[in-house]
Amino acid sequence: MLQPNYTEKESKLFTGRTYYIRQVEDIISKKNLAAVIAPSGLGRTALLKHLAAKHRYIYLDLRRFSTTPESFSVELIGTVCFFHLAKDPSELSAFQGIERLKELKLGRRCADIISTVDNELQKIKPDQELLLKSAFGFAEEFAAEHNRKMTLIINSFDELLKLNNFSQVKDILGLFFNSISKNKSCSFIISSSSAHLMKNALKKYTPDIVELQPLSLPETKELFEKVTGKSDERVIKEAHSISAGMPLIVRSIASRFKEERSADAQKNIGLVRHILTSELATVGSASYSYCSRLFTGSLNRARGESLLKAILKAVSQNRPLRLTEIARLIYRSGPVTKSLLERLMEVDLLVKTGNTFDFANPVLKLWCRLMFSNVEFDETPDERSLAGFGGLP
Repeated sequence: MLQPNYTEKESKLFTGRTYYIRQVEDIISKKNLAAVIAPSGLGRTALLKHLAAKHRYIYLDLRRFSTTPESFSVELIGTVCFFHLAKDPSELSAFQGIERLKELKLGRRCADIISTVDNELQKIKPDQELLLKSAFGFAEEFAAEHNRKMTLIINSFDELLKLNNFSQVKDILGLFFNSISKNKSCSFIISSSSAHLMKNALKKYTPDIVELQPLSLPETKELFEKVTGKSDERVIKEAHSISAGMPLIVRSIASRFKEERSADAQKNIGLVRHILTSELATVGSASYSYCSRLFTGSLNRARGESLLKAILKAVSQNRPLRLTEIARLIYRSGPVTKSLLERLMEVDLLVKTGNTFDFANPVLKLWCRLMFSNVEFDETPDERSLAGFGGLP
């Protein structure tokens, strides 16, 4: 079976997460469904790819799929076949076409499903729910016919909800979970970075949920030193603190630290802080790109972008704020501000702790502080260039 794009370098840098891997493995050994949820940047995709490589699971990312019921159904069936029957990664696009699927020599039940899908596609108005139900059930039939156990990892599972936009599709999650409820040969690991959205969406179906947390200090140390070699404990503690234990940010800091560190341990602590601020202010850096994608993607899922940006600007430049303080800063009433804050919490940008609101992601807060202050460079800035520009607290 073909494996996902999981390089040797990625495998070597994969750190910690043993606890979560064992959780997922334990769930899948007993049930046919597990859910992995984590905010973007905590290494969710790396964990899923690691699991796929370790156990030869099928790894799918729904961001790569079409979101019409007709195309989605063909692509899902084709991808299952591709992972087991193709010999070359370049064959994926061919397997995701109905003509190629009709040519495959499969058992009767799988061939019948493909025939059903093909017949519907010939109609002026195909039965979209039938197409999706056929696609969701295909992996179970394929596994049963080949007398093997199969596990599909579906990353970006929240993309599935877009299929509810089609008039014939009444409840895509209900259709999915009903289609796999009696599976015996095929299991699913579903995953999403839209934590708030997915927790609410999955309440009705109560799958066992594994929630990833930031790296612990020992895990940060392990990852940091995989990149830099042996490093001062104080430097590692600083890197852990300012990165909020996010693997992507830890790697980004460590890569530059390896090249720029000096023999002076105290200077190295300051260097770590400068590196993160510098990375977040440099267009094209891994940290900048991550924050930019997260910021834009989250706002796109929310409504009322202008006022939401006003709130994010205010919160990024201050300590955690109360609702009344935010309302005053954006010149809106309390009820209006409360509604806007709820939207930002729904897309995991803000969290409420007690009576105050703050960013869920401390690194994103710093990026927003720099971005809203118009601190942006095309080349890596030095410390002098960053002086006075809303750096780390």
